[in-house]
Amino acid sequence: MNFITLPMRWLISFRYILLFIAALSPNALFAQQHVPIDTLRVVRLDQLLEAVPVYNADLRASRLKSDALYLKSPQVSSWPDTTVGMTYLPGPIYTARGTQRWQIKVEQPIPFPGKLGLKEQIADLNAVIDSFGTDAFEDNLILQAKLAYFEVYRLQQQESLIHEFQDKLRDFESIAATQYEVGRGMQQAIVKAQLERNTLSTKLLDVSWQRRSAIETLTELVNQPVSLPTPVILDSRALQLPVLDVNKLLVVALKHRPESMALDSSIERADMSIDLAGKMFYPDFSVGASYFGVTKSDIPPGADGKNAFAIGFSVKLPLWRGKLNARLEETQVNRARVDAGIESLVVGFRTRIADLVSRIHEDKRQMELYKNVLIPQAETTLEATLSAYTTGGTDFLNLLDAERMLFMVHTGYEDIYTRQLKTIAMLEQVLGIDSISENIDNQKDRTQERL
Repeated sequence: MNFITLPMRWLISFRYILLFIAALSPNALFAQQHVPIDTLRVVRLDQLLEAVPVYNADLRASRLKSDALYLKSPQVSSWPDTTVGMTYLPGPIYTARGTQRWQIKVEQPIPFPGKLGLKEQIADLNAVIDSFGTDAFEDNLILQAKLAYFEVYRLQQQESLIHEFQDKLRDFESIAATQYEVGRGMQQAIVKAQLERNTLSTKLLDVSWQRRSAIETLTELVNQPVSLPTPVILDSRALQLPVLDVNKLLVVALKHRPESMALDSSIERADMSIDLAGKMFYPDFSVGASYFGVTKSDIPPGADGKNAFAIGFSVKLPLWRGKLNARLEETQVNRARVDAGIESLVVGFRTRIADLVSRIHEDKRQMELYKNVLIPQAETTLEATLSAYTTGGTDFLNLLDAERMLFMVHTGYEDIYTRQLKTIAMLEQVLGIDSISENIDNQKDRTQERL
C-alpha cells in the first residue's frame, strides 16, 4: 500500500510511536540530546554523521516546518463553519399566527462531494514534498561533513609529511656540517638546508590554519565545538568499490534521491489538483433551519402566537466559468511542468553520475601510478643520491632535490587519495545512499524509513 494514501494523522501518530520506542534503547540516548553540549568528541566518521541530523539547528528548523505542514490537512478537509444568526424586528410583522418579533437562523455549507477529500490529500502531499526537500538538505549537510572530515585527514597527512621532511633536513644539515668541518663540503649546503626547513615551517603554519578552518566547518554543522582524534583514521573499506555502471547507478539515484521521490509525489499532487479544479465546476450546497419567535395578536383574530419553524436548502452555482477554466488550465500546465522537471532530473543525474564515475576511475589510475611507479622511483632516487652524497659522488643540492621530490610525490598521493574519497562522497550523495562500498541493491528505501 502506498503510504501517501493513508490518513496523514495515522502516519504522524505512527511516527511518534516509533520515536518513543527508539528513545527506550541505549543507542538512542546520543540521538535524543538536542541541547548542544560543550564539545562533541568524535572518534569515527560515522559518529560525526550521526550527530549532524541531531544537532544542526537549520535542519531541525526545516524538520519542524515539515511537521507543521502535516497539520494542514485536518484544516482544509473540515466542513466550512456553521453560520448562526439572530434577527430582531423593532417593528413587528403581523402574520397569520401572530406578531413576529425575532428570528434565529442556522446554516451549514456543504461542499460538493469529493472536494474536501482532494484538498486533504493535496495538503498531505505538500507536506510529503516538503519533507523530501528537508531530506535533500540533510544529504547536503552530510556531504559537507564528509568533505570537511576528509580535508582534515588530508591536512593531517600533510603535517605528518612536513614533520618527517623537517626531521630529515635536520639530519642532512648535520651531515652537511660534518662534511664542511672536514673540508669536503660547502657552508652553502648548511644554509640551504636551514632555508628549506624554515620554508617548511611556513607551509606548516598554513596547513595548520587550513585544518582549523575545516574543523570550524564541522563545528558549524553540528552547532558546537568538535574534538577529533589525533590522528584521524579512515575506514580502510572506503575505496573498496563495486563495479560502477552509470545506467545501474542512475536507477539507484531515481529510487533513493529525495528530489526524485518529491517529483513522484508532485505528479500525484498535480493529478489531484486537476481533479479538484474539475470539481470546482460543480455547485456547493447549503442547508439551514430558521426559528421564528411569534407572539399572540388580535390582528388577525384567532392568531395563536405559536413559534414557527422552517427548513431551507440552497445551491451555490458556479456561473462565472472564466476563472474556473483558468484554474483548470493552470493545473494542467503545472502537470506538464512536473513532467519537464522529471526529464531534467534524469538528465542531470545521468550527467553528474557519469562525471563522478569518470573522476573516480581517473583518480584510481593516478593512485596506482603513484604507488607502483612514482613513489618507488622517488625512494630509489633518494637512496642512490644519499649514497652518492656520503661518498662525495654528488653535491648537497641534488640530495635536497631528491628528498623534496619524494616529499612532493607522497603529498601528491595523499591529495589524490583524499580527492577520491571526496568524489565517492559526492557520488553517494547523488545516489542518495549511505555507502557505495556496500551492495547498492541492499540500500534502504527512504520511503520505508519514513514509515
